[in-house]
Amino acid sequence: MKTDDLIAALAADTLPQKSVSQRFWRALPVAIGLSAIAFLVFWGPRPDIRVALGSVAALKTILPLVLVLLSGLLAFALAHPGLRAQTRRAALGILAAGLASAFALVLAREGFSGLTSALATPSLMVCLLSIPVLALPILGSVFWALSAGAALHPRQVGAAGGLMAGGLAAAIYSLYCDQDAALFVLPAYSAAILILAFIGAVAGPRLLKW
Repeated sequence: MKTDDLIAALAADTLPQKSVSQRFWRALPVAIGLSAIAFLVFWGPRPDIRVALGSVAALKTILPLVLVLLSGLLAFALAHPGLRAQTRRAALGILAAGLASAFALVLAREGFSGLTSALATPSLMVCLLSIPVLALPILGSVFWALSAGAALHPRQVGAAGGLMAGGLAAAIYSLYCDQDAALFVLPAYSAAILILAFIGAVAGPRLLKW
């Protein structure tokens, strides 16, 4: 390398880089917009969407958004080694424990026959395919933002980013889904979101390694 080229490369390396939060605010709205457009073109809101959002069924939109907030805060902390992530991990764990407890209570009341009946619908496969598809643009933007950080544990950061993308996609998909039973929503949505967390965990060491 010539001296002039080396000086230019060193100078370019000192230019200020976009932070994780700056990248999030820049890319995430675009990705959500793409997912929303795809949703409107290929899925669309359920006919009784106003009634559903005014009932307990709104929880299947609200809870994924809570997951987005908690997993996003965790991913941000993990991408910055100086930030403490224990409290954020605990908050995410409390949410997971609460959902698992709710599922166990409903299952105890309705039995495995109720679970089988709730999941014996074509909507299950639609859910498991739709949420990951809707999450792809979001996952790409999340990874691009997190790549500006200094992740010491890229697999954990990737998994948290996958949870964030999966939660956002689940919230969008919930506006289409007409299955409101807890024995459908809890296992189906959780499985679809965990697919994104797995993808994030696998991709993290390759794309987020510092």
